[in-house]
Amino acid sequence: MRKLSLTVLMSLGLLGCAIDRVDPLNVPLVYTPTSSATVLTGVLSCATIGPIEVTDGRRDKSLGLRTMETKPLKASVSTSSDATAWVRQGVDSYLSHNGIKVQGSGPKLALTLNQLLTTESVYHRASYTAVVSLTAELKSPGGKSCWQGTFDGKGGNYGYAGSIENYQETLNGALDAASVLLTSTQSFRDALCHCSD
Repeated sequence: MRKLSLTVLMSLGLLGCAIDRVDPLNVPLVYTPTSSATVLTGVLSCATIGPIEVTDGRRDKSLGLRTMETKPLKASVSTSSDATAWVRQGVDSYLSHNGIKVQGSGPKLALTLNQLLTTESVYHRASYTAVVSLTAELKSPGGKSCWQGTFDGKGGNYGYAGSIENYQETLNGALDAASVLLTSTQSFRDALCHCSD
C-alpha cells in the first residue's frame, strides 16, 4: 500500500510540473562559441579578411514563437539586441579561432542576415531550434564583387522551458554552423586569394 501511494504521489508530482501557459520572451543576443564551431580542415593559403560588414535584410525582426505541445497556445519571442553586431562578433570570433586574420587589409566580407528564427516547443521541458541564414559576399578593396553564397546554419537544444541560456546556446550554435558552411566552401577559400582590384 505504501509503495502504491509513493508511485501515485510521484505521478501527481510529475503531472503538476506540466506547464500550462507560455508568455512572450525577450532574448538578449550574446555570442559565445559552441561545439558547432569546429576547427577548419586544411590550411588556407590566403587567410586574411578585411573588415566584416553586416546588414539586416529581414523584414520581420521577431525571433520566433513559443508553442505548447498539447494546447493551442503561442507567444512571441523577440530581442532588443543588435542582431548585426551579434552576427559580426560571432563570425569574427569563428574566423579568428580558425587562424583567419580579420584586419583592414584583404577582401571585405559583406554579410546580409536573411533569417534569424527560433521555435520553442513546450511541455514538461522544451525543445529549441534555430535557423540563421546569411548571404556572404567577398569584395575587393575597390568594391568589386569576387564571390557570393548563401548559408543556412541550424541549431538545436533541449531543457527547461523559457530558458534564456537555452535560446542563446541554440542561436549561437546556428550561427557557428553557418560560419562552418561558409569557410568550408572551396569557392570561398579560393576567392580569398584572388579578390583584388
